[in-house]
Amino acid sequence: MTYLLPRKKKVHPSIRILLVAAGIIVVAVTVLRLTRPSLMPALFMTVARPFWRVEFAIKLGSLDTPEGLLQENADLKRELESAKVRLETISGVEAENEALRSLMNRASTTPYTLAAVLERPPLSLYDQYLIDLGSAEGVAAGDAVYAAGNVPIGRVTDVFAHTARVILFTSPGQSYQVLIGHDLVPATANGRGGGASEAELPQSVHVAAGDPVMSPAVGSGPFGTVTAVISDPAQPFEKVLIRPPINIYTEAWVLVDTRGPTPTP
Repeated sequence: MTYLLPRKKKVHPSIRILLVAAGIIVVAVTVLRLTRPSLMPALFMTVARPFWRVEFAIKLGSLDTPEGLLQENADLKRELESAKVRLETISGVEAENEALRSLMNRASTTPYTLAAVLERPPLSLYDQYLIDLGSAEGVAAGDAVYAAGNVPIGRVTDVFAHTARVILFTSPGQSYQVLIGHDLVPATANGRGGGASEAELPQSVHVAAGDPVMSPAVGSGPFGTVTAVISDPAQPFEKVLIRPPINIYTEAWVLVDTRGPTPTP
């Protein structure tokens, strides 16, 4: 009988190349481990780094589509703006609480009564406030009204049961005696509205922007500050513009001196 010998399977050339390459790598690694053991960690880091970077990018989502990245960027911007608004709100509340605590401490150590401002410019006309105290709380026409820092700002004019109207010294038609500058130059200030007043002084008087303005007739606190001096060499007088040291548009609390009407300044 005749027997056919089994034919040997031929190894594909590409598989042979891979086996040879694997063998070379194994030999090379073995030689390196025996001759240069300190080189192995660095070599491992070099080989593994690209794979780590890909994994890190996937975790961060940086392999997303450009549209996805733009949307994520927009969402982050909105969150940042929202956080800014919350921070500003918290800061504003803290500032208001601090001012209120200061006024309450002032009210507790003086005969002044704390009042909330219900209406203020521009909702009210001609630099006026509407406060939440009235005749039932002992408020009377002519009572002096102060802002934080003992700043005189106006007088009560109309009194109702639980509310009262306060006309500010900056209201048009209001006139009062003041002392301007470090030399305490006497003058008559007239309300202009919009939280401003003006006075006239001779050109020879030296007054500059930033000089303090006092009115002893209504209180010892600061009454205002010179904001500008308008002069014309052809005129004998110069115009002095004055603003109170507070913003009449943002005051939320005031103090009312309920001991009785004060003299007209």
